[in-house]
Amino acid sequence: MGQPNVTDEERLWAMLAHLLALLGYVVWLGAYIAPLVIYLVYKDKSQFVAFHALQSLFFQLALLVVAAICALLAITIVLACIAIPLALAVSVGALAYIIVAAVRAYNGELFEYWLVGKWARQIVGI
Repeated sequence: MGQPNVTDEERLWAMLAHLLALLGYVVWLGAYIAPLVIYLVYKDKSQFVAFHALQSLFFQLALLVVAAICALLAITIVLACIAIPLALAVSVGALAYIIVAAVRAYNGELFEYWLVGKWARQIVGI
C-alpha cells in the first residue's frame, strides 16, 4: 500500500537509505553513517524518508549485535560449527531483506523491518 503524498524525490531517498546501508560490506562505518545522515537531513522534511532511514539504521545496528554474538560463539571450536553457518545465513538473509525494503520504499510503501520497524514508526510518528 503506497503513501498518497510521496514525491519521486522522497521515494528515491527512502530507497537510498536502505541501499546505501550496503556500504557496510565495503566501508566499515558505511552501513551506519549513510542512513544516519539521510535521517538527519529528512527528519523535519519528510516522515516517509525519515522512517525508512531510521529503520535502516536500526536494522544495521541489530545486525551488528548478531555479528558480535556470532563472533563470541565462534571463539570456541565447537560453537564455531554453529556460529559460522549462522553468520553466513544472516548475511545472505539481510542482503535480500535490504533489497526488498529498498524496492518497496521506491514503490512508496511503508515497509517495516521485523523487530525494528515499529520502533522507527513510533519515533518518527507515522
